[in-house]
Amino acid sequence: MPINDRYHRQRIVDGIGERGQAAIENSSIAIVGVGALGCMTASMLARAGVGNIALIDRDIVEGTNLQRQILFDEQDANSHRPKAIAAAAHLTDINSSINITAHVEDLTALNVSRLLENADVIVDGLDNFQTRYVLNDYAVQTEKPYMFAGVIAAEGNVMTILPKDRQTPCLRCLFPDPPPTGSQETCDTAGVLAPAIGVAASCQVVDVLKYLTGNTNKISRTLLTFDLWNSRSNRLSLGDPLEDCTCCSALNFEFLDKSRCTNAAALCGRNAVQIRASGKFDLGNIANKLAEHGAFESSDELVHGTLREEHSEDGTALELICFQDGRVIVHGTDDIGRAKAICARYVGS
Repeated sequence: MPINDRYHRQRIVDGIGERGQAAIENSSIAIVGVGALGCMTASMLARAGVGNIALIDRDIVEGTNLQRQILFDEQDANSHRPKAIAAAAHLTDINSSINITAHVEDLTALNVSRLLENADVIVDGLDNFQTRYVLNDYAVQTEKPYMFAGVIAAEGNVMTILPKDRQTPCLRCLFPDPPPTGSQETCDTAGVLAPAIGVAASCQVVDVLKYLTGNTNKISRTLLTFDLWNSRSNRLSLGDPLEDCTCCSALNFEFLDKSRCTNAAALCGRNAVQIRASGKFDLGNIANKLAEHGAFESSDELVHGTLREEHSEDGTALELICFQDGRVIVHGTDDIGRAKAICARYVGS
């Protein structure tokens, strides 16, 4: 099939046409979080011909991801491949004519501007609210559309935020503060069904296409909530942005404050702690040090393995993942103090 025919069925949709397809092909989208939502949105946007897709994710592929994260396979899980890199490779096989960049990084106030400065639209594929509030602040500050979504079990929420001229409320208009750490269910604690991911991702992607093709008036100003298991759905009117909103009214972007960034945090529902070093790692040196203390494998992006001398409460060996960008994830404990001590002992401070 000639490459110039691949978008024919999309191009003839009323509201897209030649001009809309050209806009799609000249656009840049950033997908933050390449888990279940991120994989599905990335796959659909790549197939739609989005010209530039940036994939941002801090984690690696694991076997439990394969049930719903459609851009990964068993080889990715067995080799503990970083999600952003694995997804980029599979997307290139889907559409070799577009530009895909992979960032194996944890998005924070420290790097959000660098990672998102070229994006026309920001797509939420996250599993934590703290980072969502960073995205919301950045989207309002830069007037970039932000496609919010979240799914747990068979339930989901989807909302498109259009900050320019305050066309819609922002995330903080609806939820002024993020929920306390550990108060929300996660995929690890409540599970998740792939069809629910598909609904949320489809809603995100169609709004991206509406925006890129100049059909912003067709974007719903509502919060979609659904429960596929119990066959329920609802659209809640968002109303006008709050006049006293800390973010989009007062323009107080507290989540972009770099001083708020911590060097260690428990990963909710994961029984793991992430620790951020002051700079990038020499992975060759890290691999040599860790080889004396357990079974470790290394690649260009990370060093991964288990420690002989350290165990979790159930007796299994603790896992360490050291990323090139200077992060360490300690699996098998949610005790930040213990994780930092282990990191200092085996990786270095």
